[in-house]
Amino acid sequence: MKIRFLLASLTISLAIPALADDHAESAQGNGAFTTLFVAAKDPESYVKSVASNPALFEMIGAQAAGYCETISGRDYTGQIMIWNAFPSVSSAIIGASKYDPSKAPADMASQRDFKYGTTWIPLKPFPRLDPGYERAMRIKISPANMPSFIAAITKMEAEVIAAGHDTFMNGLFVAIGGGAHEAGTYYLKSITSSVETHGAVFDDYLSGAAWGASYNEAVALIDEVVNDQFEQCEQFYSAE
Repeated sequence: MKIRFLLASLTISLAIPALADDHAESAQGNGAFTTLFVAAKDPESYVKSVASNPALFEMIGAQAAGYCETISGRDYTGQIMIWNAFPSVSSAIIGASKYDPSKAPADMASQRDFKYGTTWIPLKPFPRLDPGYERAMRIKISPANMPSFIAAITKMEAEVIAAGHDTFMNGLFVAIGGGAHEAGTYYLKSITSSVETHGAVFDDYLSGAAWGASYNEAVALIDEVVNDQFEQCEQFYSAE
């Protein structure tokens, strides 16, 4: 199925693959994520506070939820992203409309400064929902090169896994309703289970791994890297 997005003043047609979720079998199909970006005064305490409130995620209809803390390349101190997984774009938009983070209860609001929220549609989704240590990049790619880029990172993913890095995966997303923060860029996520396994992938590439050719092929299609960060991510909620 193809749907159209207005992005950077260009209308492009992109195939949306299935979003697989090991924790919620009904998430098969065209899925989506919503995210809230905040500056937490005490990231550990804030995450514990959010995770201890499953009723919030039940209210918005999320199938899974968690957080990503920016470890390297922070835009601001205490940078946290709270993410929610949904089975469809419509359910994600509806879910986001049920909670206004700018009107959070006083005890929650006092723990963080809300930055912005957005909805993400996967163009090359994760093969499974398994957060870990993640390289998060905002990139610009021309619409004409997008099919080749998706093919390249999909091929690279399979080759990296075959080389022994079995937790590695790539995700690629486009934002809708992200304001000036996300306009004109795509969100590329490269994930392994831990900082150690992520470092091993880099060492493998620098040692001349055969899959490096696919990585180089993908990088050559990127017009601009707008942002490049490392995040530690975890899931703390799953719908029953």
